[in-house]
Amino acid sequence: MKDGNLLTQSLEDYIEAIYHLEKRNRVARVKDIAEFLSVQMPSVTGAVKNLKKRKLVNYEKNSFISLTEKGHTVARSILRRHTVLQTFLEDILLIPKAQAKEIACKLEHSIDPEITLRIHNCTRYLKEEVFEKTLGPEEWRAWVSKSVQ
Repeated sequence: MKDGNLLTQSLEDYIEAIYHLEKRNRVARVKDIAEFLSVQMPSVTGAVKNLKKRKLVNYEKNSFISLTEKGHTVARSILRRHTVLQTFLEDILLIPKAQAKEIACKLEHSIDPEITLRIHNCTRYLKEEVFEKTLGPEEWRAWVSKSVQ
């Protein structure tokens, strides 16, 4: 999030976790978030209180946690960055899916929206104009895999 309400990578991870848990279970609980992120429950409570101060989550002690509309906007932005990066890594750089997902998780927190858009546009161009009209997938794989000498 690139405004005056800057979020740390950790807080972005909490927002993502809440988003995924809401989609899967309709609600998020401290225990579920802790399991999802492999952290201790007191860490979750601290992070959720921080997110509540920023008006990104609804939370009262011993209750469910949900994203506010602002929280949903932030979550969608984070997920969009992740998807764009993972697609680029997999489809353009030909990185295996699991590795691409891991790298995208690390990069998504530090990339500006403008760069995300440029990577998305580059990916689309290469797939639509180069792969489909010029090179086939095997030729692209050989070209990308060439070693630098």
